[in-house]
Amino acid sequence: MLFPLLLGLSIVVFAIIHLAPGDPALAFVSESNNDPQVIEQIREDLGLNEPLPVQYWKWISQVVTLDFGVAYTFNRTPVIDLIQQRTWGTIQLQALSLLLSIAIAVPLGVISAKRQYSAVDNASTVGAFLGLAIPNFWFALMLQLLLAVQLGWLPSSTDGSDVRWPDRALYYIMPTLVLSLALVATFVRFMRSSMLEVVRQDYITTARAKGLAERNITYGHALKNALIPMVTVIALQLPRLLSGSVIVETIFAWPGLGDLGYRAILSRDYPVILALTLLTGAFILLLNVIVDIIYVLIDPRIAFD
Repeated sequence: MLFPLLLGLSIVVFAIIHLAPGDPALAFVSESNNDPQVIEQIREDLGLNEPLPVQYWKWISQVVTLDFGVAYTFNRTPVIDLIQQRTWGTIQLQALSLLLSIAIAVPLGVISAKRQYSAVDNASTVGAFLGLAIPNFWFALMLQLLLAVQLGWLPSSTDGSDVRWPDRALYYIMPTLVLSLALVATFVRFMRSSMLEVVRQDYITTARAKGLAERNITYGHALKNALIPMVTVIALQLPRLLSGSVIVETIFAWPGLGDLGYRAILSRDYPVILALTLLTGAFILLLNVIVDIIYVLIDPRIAFD
């Protein structure tokens, strides 16, 4: 079903983008020199004056061979080259934020479940709600104002590609913290609820009756089963590895796919927008298959019958 779903996605995205207001040809002319004949000539050069079915057929015929065309802007660079240049920056940032979120959320969720209604549990609950409520763009601007402008501890933007390690690591701190905020809040709540459900099962009671140590019960029996729902929650965040975070990458001038998509939208660069959307959709569909396989590896009771 991956292929018909991708085909349907490509049709819907192509239609929405081309029917949306705005003309890519306007990006090539100035406000003082917007001669209709010049604009029409640009549209003809870009192939935008042809019927939509014809444009779609030409585009999808190239996509089958992984040729996403040439960007209207960005110095007429091939789209696949633009994506390759920006992919690693996005993967680094998103992977760091995801790993940091898991490292904080899983232990905190287990502790909250084991000490239900304690001070730690109440504090993590309040913190989770705050993390979900705080907009990431506001948090990013506040971090820049405090840590970069007032205190001068961290650089305010860019990825520090012209700086050597370990000084370059300073450029990753603020965007990683901003991206991790909502993830930690989400993961903690799911981990806590999943752990609470597992520790009340009969086999946990049986393990305690056998005299097993509480640590072995928690990490050897309960945690493994509690992680099964977490696999789905974490997998839902993985598409960001490819799509990036438009707002955060734009605020921190991070040269990733999110920033590329933002600039492409502003300039109505159809080939870039279509490529990013289709690749992200394909990544999501592929992840669904991978998650199903991980389910079987984690829980042998699940089988594909």
